[in-house]
Amino acid sequence: MTNCSQQDSIPFIETPIDGSHGTRLHRHSDATPIELFFDLFFVANLSTFTATHEIHNVEALGAYIGFLGVIWFTWLQVTLFDVRFARDSIFERTCKAIQLAAMVGFASAGTRFTTRVRDENVWAFQSLSLFLGGSRILLALQYMINNVIFIRKRMKPAAKGVSIIAATLFVSSLIYLGMFYIFGVQDGIRSYIWTVWFALFGLEMWVIMGVSCATPGIGLQDTHLNVRMGLLTLIIIGEGVISVTRIVNRTVRPGGWTKWSFVHILGVTTNYFLWQAYYDLSPRGILGKYSQQLWAQLHFPFHVALVLFLEGSQILALTLDITLKLTYLKETIMFACEEPRPRPELAIGLLRNTIEDMEINYSRGAIKEKMAIDAILEDLPNHPLCPEEKVISFFITNDRLNDLVGNVTAALFSSMGIIPSEGTNIGQLTSSQLLRMYMELLGFVYIYFFVVASLVMFLFAAFAMLVRRHNFFTSIGITIRIMLGVLLATLVSFVGKFAFAYDFMTSPTILYAFTFVLLAVFGVDRLLDLYESHHKTSVNLADAGTRSHSDT
Repeated sequence: MTNCSQQDSIPFIETPIDGSHGTRLHRHSDATPIELFFDLFFVANLSTFTATHEIHNVEALGAYIGFLGVIWFTWLQVTLFDVRFARDSIFERTCKAIQLAAMVGFASAGTRFTTRVRDENVWAFQSLSLFLGGSRILLALQYMINNVIFIRKRMKPAAKGVSIIAATLFVSSLIYLGMFYIFGVQDGIRSYIWTVWFALFGLEMWVIMGVSCATPGIGLQDTHLNVRMGLLTLIIIGEGVISVTRIVNRTVRPGGWTKWSFVHILGVTTNYFLWQAYYDLSPRGILGKYSQQLWAQLHFPFHVALVLFLEGSQILALTLDITLKLTYLKETIMFACEEPRPRPELAIGLLRNTIEDMEINYSRGAIKEKMAIDAILEDLPNHPLCPEEKVISFFITNDRLNDLVGNVTAALFSSMGIIPSEGTNIGQLTSSQLLRMYMELLGFVYIYFFVVASLVMFLFAAFAMLVRRHNFFTSIGITIRIMLGVLLATLVSFVGKFAFAYDFMTSPTILYAFTFVLLAVFGVDRLLDLYESHHKTSVNLADAGTRSHSDT
C-alpha cells in the first residue's frame, strides 16, 4: 500500500536529470498529454483569429502573420523548455496553467490585432506586451529554479548555459513590459513599434538555440522536438480540415450535394497530401547539431505558408461556389422566358427560392443589398417578366433583374468579408462588370495563394536537404521540388492577364493545381526509390560476384 501511494503521489518539483545516468537530462520520445493540451490551445488561438480575420488585402495578411508570430514564438520558447526540463510535478503543472492562461489572453487581444496601432486598439497591443513579458518571466524563473536546485549540483558544465538562457528571457521580458508604456505614447512611432517584437523573437530563438547547441548536456538533438514540430504541423493542417467542414455547410445547398459542390469540396480536402508530403520528409533519426536547429527554425515560415495556403484555398473554393450560385440565378431568370413560359408568379417564386437557397449572411455588411433585393422582388409583379411585341415597359424589368443579380452578387461577396471600395455604385454596373470587379479584388488572394504554394515547395526542398542522405537520387528529388516551386510562382504572372486569370479563378482547376504538383513529387520520389533500390541490388550482386570470383 505504501509503495502504491508513493507511486501515485505527485512531487512538488521533479528533477529534469535522468536518475539512471546522473549526468544527462531525462529524455522521452513522445509528447506528454500536457504538451499536447498546450498545442491545442495554440490552434484554438489560431482558429479564433482566423474566424475574425479574412485575408483579402495586404493589411489583413500582415496582421495574420504578425499574430501568428506572437503565438508561434511563444509556443516555441515553451516547447524548448518542455522537451528538456519539464517533468510532471505540482510546480510544472502550475507553470503550465499560467502559460495556458497567457494563450487565452493572446486570443482575447487577437481580435483587435492589426498592422497599425490606433487609439481604438492600443489596449490589445498593450495586453499582448504584458502577456509576452509575463510568459518570458515565467520561463526565466523555470530555467533558474531548475538550474539552482538541480543542474548546478549534478551537471555543472551545463549550468552556465542555462544561466545565459534565463538571463536572455529575463531581459527580453523587461523589453516587452517596457513596450506597454511605449504603446501608450501618442506619436507616430507607436504605429509600427510592435514589429520590435519580431526582432526579440528572433534574438530569443537564436540565442537560446545557439547556447543550447554550444553547451554540453542541454542540446536539442536527442529530444522529442521533432515530434512536437510534427504534431503541431498535423494540428495546423487539421484546423484546415475543420474549416473544410464549415465550407461544406456553406456550399452544399439545402437540396443536397451537387456535382460541382462535390468537386469544390474535394479540391479543398486534397490538401491532405500536404501532410503526406511533410511526413515523407520528417526526420527518422537524430539530426546533426546545426541541421536540427535550422530544421526547427524553418518551421515558422513553413507554418505561416501552410496557414495562408489553407485559408487561400478556402476563399477560392467559396468564390467558385459564389460564381456557381450566380449561374443558377441567371439560369432561373432565363427559365422565366423559355417556352413554355411558366406563370409570372411561379417564375418570381422560383427566383425567391433560388436566392433563399443561397443562405446569404446579410449581417456581414449586406443589409442595404438585402433591402434592395426584397424591394426588387416585390416590384417584379408590376412589370412584364419577358419581352413581348409592343411591350416597351419590359426594359424596366430588364434593368430591375440586372439590379437583382448585382445586389445578390454584392451580398454573396460581402458574406465573405469582401466589399467594394467606398463610392462604388453597384447599381450602375452590369452583373458581369460587378463580378469582374470582385474578381479583381480577389486577385490579391490569387497572388498570395500561389506565392505561399511555391514557398511550401521550396521549404520541402530545404527539408529534404536537411533530413535525407545526400546522394545523386536525393539531389534529383530536391531539384524537382525547386523546379515545381518555380512553376507555381510563375502562375502569379497570369494575374496581369485578366481574361486568363478570370477563367482560372472561376474554374475548379485552381483548387487542384497544387494537388497535381504534389502528386508529381510523389511519383518522382517513388520512381527514384525504386531505381535506387534496383541500383543497390545490382551493386550488391556485382560485389558478391566479384568476391565469389576472387575466392575461386
